[in-house]
Amino acid sequence: MEGGQTRSGYERLTAEEMDEQRIQSVAYQYLCHLEEAKRWMEACLNEELPAPTELEEGLRNGVLLAKLGHCFAPHIVPLKKIYDCQQERYKATGLHFRHTDNINHWRNAMAQVGLPSIFHPETTDIYDKKNMPRAVYCIHALSLYLFRLGLAPQIQDLYGKVKFTEEEINNMKRELDKYGIQLPAFSKIGGILAGELSVDEAAVHAAVIAINEAVERGSVEDTALALRNPNAMLLNLSERLAPVYQEMLHQARAQKSGSARNRCMNLCFSTSLMLPKRKTFTRNT
Repeated sequence: MEGGQTRSGYERLTAEEMDEQRIQSVAYQYLCHLEEAKRWMEACLNEELPAPTELEEGLRNGVLLAKLGHCFAPHIVPLKKIYDCQQERYKATGLHFRHTDNINHWRNAMAQVGLPSIFHPETTDIYDKKNMPRAVYCIHALSLYLFRLGLAPQIQDLYGKVKFTEEEINNMKRELDKYGIQLPAFSKIGGILAGELSVDEAAVHAAVIAINEAVERGSVEDTALALRNPNAMLLNLSERLAPVYQEMLHQARAQKSGSARNRCMNLCFSTSLMLPKRKTFTRNT
């Protein structure tokens, strides 16, 4: 202190110091992650979500999660499969067991696009609110994964940029204490994701063989399904272009030379058949 004065142990902290303490608290960090997830999902769904302090409860019926699954995997989660899509049943009578179907649709969609299962929460983590931080952690991992695939916007980093009241922070601290768990390491998602997505040559080889066989059979539906296999690592596929993919691959297979120039994985297609073309597929918007 100025003038050689020292602060008494009982002296109240300044407002700035109290704000700094809030920023450093786990509860504040988690509220920031909730706000980040909220804004990212709003950008994907184009609809307003509950406030971050209410978001956990708002996710329990799985409707918003299933709608999110529809955004990046509509063939896995068509809107007609979402139970209580307008949440009328939920608003009238609360949670129903069939709401768990929505959560499972979301989990299936994540599995389909290839998000490593290490990030997936259990259905009861959400429906029974056993571990909601794990669900929010998964949303963050999913956002980064989809962003890298070009399927979703980037999630914002709002740490230190949003404010919550002392009451909101204390309430969240009590909620986190109920879980009795350590908050997931949100900052390590990128590293974990990179480690989990190392290329498995055997899996890629098997995926390309399946594509080759489907093309040979002449089945547009089978070829489209094989192309969507995450192990094939083909991005931004468009369902409406499935017949075009079938014809292009059929022609390329007929013209394939025996030189096997695929320098990455020595796959059964030539370089001109697979790797350059996978970046040219356009996503159906």
